Amino acid sequence: MQDFDFYNSEDDFSDNYPDFFLEWDETVNTGKKPGFYEPEELIEIIELYILNNDINKAKQAINYALQIYSDNEEIIYEILLLLNDFEQWNDLLSICDQYKNNSDVWIDGHRLTALLHLGMEDEAFLFFRKLLTKHADNKDDLSICYQAMGEALGEVDLFDSSNDVIQEAIDTLKLDLNFYWIQMQNFVALNDKEKVLELSDVLLKIDPLDPEIWYRLGISFLEVGEIEKAIDAFENAQSLEYDPELVLKYLIFIYEKNKNFSKALEKANEFLDLFPGNYVITMYAAKLNSHVKNWKNALKHIEEVIKITPFIESLYLYKSTFLLRMEEYKKAKLTLIEGMKNTKDSKGYLSKKLSKLNKKYPDC
Repeated sequence: MQDFDFYNSEDDFSDNYPDFFLEWDETVNTGKKPGFYEPEELIEIIELYILNNDINKAKQAINYALQIYSDNEEIIYEILLLLNDFEQWNDLLSICDQYKNNSDVWIDGHRLTALLHLGMEDEAFLFFRKLLTKHADNKDDLSICYQAMGEALGEVDLFDSSNDVIQEAIDTLKLDLNFYWIQMQNFVALNDKEKVLELSDVLLKIDPLDPEIWYRLGISFLEVGEIEKAIDAFENAQSLEYDPELVLKYLIFIYEKNKNFSKALEKANEFLDLFPGNYVITMYAAKLNSHVKNWKNALKHIEEVIKITPFIESLYLYKSTFLLRMEEYKKAKLTLIEGMKNTKDSKGYLSKKLSKLNKKYPDC
C-alpha cells in the first residue's frame, strides 16, 4: 500500500488526499468540531490515518464515527475490520469490549482474534468456550466462532491448537469447506507436505469438479514446493473456467520457474489474448520468446512495452539485443539512440552499448 507523508509540501499533500480528508484534518488540527461526514468518508479518513501511522488521529476519527453512527452496524463492522487488518489489537479489543452486549457474532470473532494476538491465550479459550454455549442454537454463528478461533490460533503460530479446534468443528457441525482450508493453511505453514497431500485428497473427494478447490490447492502445492502437483491443479482450475486472469498468471510463473519456457509462453499468449495491454505479462512474453529464440516475437512484445512505458532505459537494451540477434545492426543502434532521447540514461548503459556497437559495426 502507498505510504503517505503528512509533512510533504502543501501541494503534494493536496495531491495525495481526497478533499473531505483535507477538510477533516484541518478542522481537527485547529481544534474545531467536525461537521457531517458520510460513513464511507469516515472509514477512509480512519484508514488514511492508520496508513500514515497517525494512530491518535485515527482514534479520534473512530470515536467520532462511533458517536455519530452508534447504531450503524456496517460502520462498526468496517472499523473493526480495519483495526484487525492493520493489527491494532489493543484498540480492536477495546471497541469489542465496548460492544460486548451486542449479539452479532462477528464482534465476538474479532474479540477472540485480539485476545490471542495480545498473548491472552487463557482468556481467549475461556471466552471461546462461552461463545460455544452462547451460540449453541445457531449453527451458522457457531461455525463463525470456530473459524475465527482456528484462524487466529494459526496466525499466532499455535498450529496444533488451531487444528484441534477445527477438527472439533468438523466433528460437531455440518460440512464446511472453510474448516478444511484453515487446516490446510496450518499444514502449509508447517511445510507438512504429507498432511497437505492427505487433506487435498479429502477436499477433492468432496467435489472434484469445483474449480476453486483446484485453484486453492494449486496455491497450497506451490507453497510447499510440490511444483508438478501445483501445475496439474492450476491446469484443472483453468479447464473448469476458474478466474482466468489469476490462474494464467500462476501458470506462467510456475512454467517459467520450472524452465518449461514453451508452456509458459503458451500461457502468456493465452493471457494476452484475453487481457491485451498488460505490462507485466507483455514483458514476460518478450522474455519467454527470447528464451526460445523467437526474436521476432520478442521484439514485437518489447515494442509494445516501450509504447506503454517509454522512459525505462533497460527496455531499449532489450530491444537492441533482440535486433542484434536478428542481425539488424543499424536498427539496434537507432534503438539505443531513441532510448537516449527518451530516457535520462542515468547510468550511461545506453551510450556505452552504442559506443561498442559503433566500434563493432562501423559501417551500419
